[in-house]
Amino acid sequence: MGFLSFLKSKPEPVASPATPAAAVADASPSDETAALITRTEIVDKRQRLSGYRFGAALPEPAMLDALVAAQVPGFAQSRLALVPISAEAVSAGLHLPLVAPHTIFLLDHLAADAVAALRAAGSQIALSGISLKEEEAALLSQADLAVLSLHEHPLAEFQTLCKQLHLRHPNLKLMVDGVDTWEEQRMCLSWGASYFMGLFLTTADHVDPDARIDQSRMTSIELLNLLRTDAELPAMIEVAKRDPGMTYQVLQWANAPVNGQATKVTSLQQAFMVLGRNQLYRGLTVSMFRLGGGANKERDESLLEVALTRARFLETCSKLPQARRDELFLVGLLSLFDVLLGVPMANLVGKMHLSDDIREVLLGNEGVYGPYLTMVLLLQRDKVEQALAIAGELGLDIDSLPGVGQAAFQWAQESMKHTGAD
Repeated sequence: MGFLSFLKSKPEPVASPATPAAAVADASPSDETAALITRTEIVDKRQRLSGYRFGAALPEPAMLDALVAAQVPGFAQSRLALVPISAEAVSAGLHLPLVAPHTIFLLDHLAADAVAALRAAGSQIALSGISLKEEEAALLSQADLAVLSLHEHPLAEFQTLCKQLHLRHPNLKLMVDGVDTWEEQRMCLSWGASYFMGLFLTTADHVDPDARIDQSRMTSIELLNLLRTDAELPAMIEVAKRDPGMTYQVLQWANAPVNGQATKVTSLQQAFMVLGRNQLYRGLTVSMFRLGGGANKERDESLLEVALTRARFLETCSKLPQARRDELFLVGLLSLFDVLLGVPMANLVGKMHLSDDIREVLLGNEGVYGPYLTMVLLLQRDKVEQALAIAGELGLDIDSLPGVGQAAFQWAQESMKHTGAD
C-alpha cells in the first residue's frame, strides 16, 4: 500500500485506506473496559522506538482487561509491550490473556512465586525496585530486564548499580526510566543500559541557531509553501525537478495501488494531478522525517511514529470543521520539527507559509490550537487528569477519547508498517 494512502482525510468512522478497519473497530468502544491507555515510549540503544510501557488509570483487573481490549497482545507479537503487574494478579492468572512473544511483565517488588509462575508460562520478566543485595541475586538471574529509575538514587550510586548489575548479571538487560535529556540517555548508555524511557526522545538535543537545513528538506519546505499559497502547477513542478529524489518519491506516491491508476504515472504533472494538494501536502510534511538519513535515521523514524499518533489524535478528537481538523493534524506533525532538525522553531516557522493559528501554537503563544496541543502532550506524558480537564474545557466528548486514542495509535502503527519501504 502506498505512503499517502494512510494520510488521506476521510469522514469518521468509515473504513477507508486512511483509516484501517482495526482502528475503526476501536473508534467507539462501548464495553466497560474502555479507558484511556497510557503509553510510554521505550527507546533502544540504536534510538529505535522498540515498544511501549502500557497502562491505564484503573483498578488492576480492569486495567489488564483494558490492555487486552486495546490489542496489546497483538502489538506484542512484534514489539516490546511492558506491562506493570502485581504478584497477586499473576497468582490469579490475570496476566495470561496478555502473554505474547514480546510482552514483558513488570513486577514492582521481588516476589519469588510470581517470578516462577511467569517463567513457567514462558513469559519475559522485568523487575523494578532492585538492589545489589545478595538475597536478590537468584531472582535477578531469572529476570530478562531490570527497570531502574534514574532519579531514585544519587548519581554516583546509580552508576555503581548499573555497572555492578551489568557485571554480575551479563544476560540481564537494563532499562532506565526518567531519562529527560539526550545527555542523560548517553550517560546511561555508557553505563550499560539497553533501553530508555522518558521525555528525551521528543526533546531537542543540540539546537543550533545557525544550522542549515539539508537541500531535500528545503525542497520539501518550498513545495509546502507553494501548496499553502495555491501556486500554479508549473511552479511546483519546477521546484520538484531540482531534487531527483523528490521527483522519484512523488511518482511513487502517485503510482500507489490505492490511487487506482490504470496506466503508470510517468510525469510530475500527472502525479500532482492524481495526488491533489491536500494529500500531497500531508505526504510532504511526513516525508520530512525520512529525508535526513545518516546517523539520525532511527531517531527520526521514532519521532515520526510519535508525531503521527499525535497528529491523528488531534485531527480526530473533535467535531471541528474539516479545515480546522486538517490544521490540527499539521500542528501535531510540525510540533516536532524543531526536534527533528535541531533548529529553533522560530527559524522554521519563518521559512514556512502557515496560517496564523498554526504559527501561534508552534511558537508557544497558545492561540486557538494551543489547548489541543497541550492536551495531547499531557496524554503522551501520562498526565491523564490534567489532559481530561482541558478536554472538558474544549467541550470534547470525554467518553469518546479512549476510542479516539486507541484508533490514533493503531492508525500510526499501520501507517509506519505500510510505509517503511517507501
